[in-house]
Amino acid sequence: MFKRITPQTIADWGERIYIRFLELTKRFTSTQIMALLAVIVGVLAGLGTCLFELLLYGIKAGLTHWFPVEQSHFLFLFYPVIGIILASLFVKYVVKDNISEGVTRVLYAMSRKNSYIAPHNCWTSVVGGATTIGFGGSVGPEAPIVLTGAAIGSNVSRLAHLNYKNTTLLLCCGAGAALAAIFKAPITGVVFVLEILMLDLTSRTVVPLLISSITAAAIALTIRGFDPIIAISLTPDDAFRLNQIPLFVLLGIFCGLMSYYFTTVNARVGAFFKKIDNPYKKWLIGGAVLGILIYIFPPLYGEGYEGFMSLMHGNTTELFNNSLFYRFSQIDWVVILFIVGTMFFKVIAMASTNAAGGVGGTFAPSLFVGAFMGAITALVCNTLF
Repeated sequence: MFKRITPQTIADWGERIYIRFLELTKRFTSTQIMALLAVIVGVLAGLGTCLFELLLYGIKAGLTHWFPVEQSHFLFLFYPVIGIILASLFVKYVVKDNISEGVTRVLYAMSRKNSYIAPHNCWTSVVGGATTIGFGGSVGPEAPIVLTGAAIGSNVSRLAHLNYKNTTLLLCCGAGAALAAIFKAPITGVVFVLEILMLDLTSRTVVPLLISSITAAAIALTIRGFDPIIAISLTPDDAFRLNQIPLFVLLGIFCGLMSYYFTTVNARVGAFFKKIDNPYKKWLIGGAVLGILIYIFPPLYGEGYEGFMSLMHGNTTELFNNSLFYRFSQIDWVVILFIVGTMFFKVIAMASTNAAGGVGGTFAPSLFVGAFMGAITALVCNTLF
């Protein structure tokens, strides 16, 4: 018979790990110990990120890869509500804690909970986020990944019995490592921590942060290959010209207006769902809104990286896969209107997913609408001029 695992059993394991850790590092300096722990956090965060992506794209491929690209599919109407219900039930009955808005959770832990994040966050955000997005939830994977990495750093620190200062450092190392792994870019993780989590810019903090981010990125590159997440090949005709500056200024103005729309609509949709006390109504309304939007605009399915990658490579036809408008994909003005509609409704789809009980973030959707705004500006200019 297997011995029953209890909280006391887990505590005993933790104590044994700590004693063994002291034996192995008794000749190390504090700087060397932090470097070693940063490597451990980087490895675990990198593996956690790869597991998240494997689960996410496995669910997504299993649900949609067999759809004929030239026609829409009625299952788009039902997948999102199933994902929201599964994620909500998982959070309510298994997690029994709030795991949405991952970056907010991390900041709250740093400011109010002595950088302590519950151990379950090392895996629950992976399951909840992958389920939500894999079934079509129009949110980003970065927030669940950041919370997962931060939880790994916090709990490694807890096992090592570190003080608040070093716990905060390892928490930031985990968050940065997770983001570095998902984008295969170590500097991305470092900049994120310094900019968003506001870690002190000193050698004591930056060196472990670099170590963990590089380690996690190396794990991701080893497992997922060295192809960049956003691959763009430029030709001599794509070179920047000074006479294009007014267009970039115009694009900046459009993006500023879009950011206002993004934050305003997100807040209003969230406020609308907060007024609904019955969770079944939230699931029904959120799932219906999301399902209808995805049925009309298939690029809204999931985080949307495939959509704006198609735009970056000029493959606008791919946006119409599984769409009601597939046969109109070669008409310029239809393409522009379809992209405009997708961009504006992405915000509503994202807000509805989170507000109805899904698990995800807003970072990827913000990249999505920015990329689509740039594409719309370029397509309009090419069409008119």
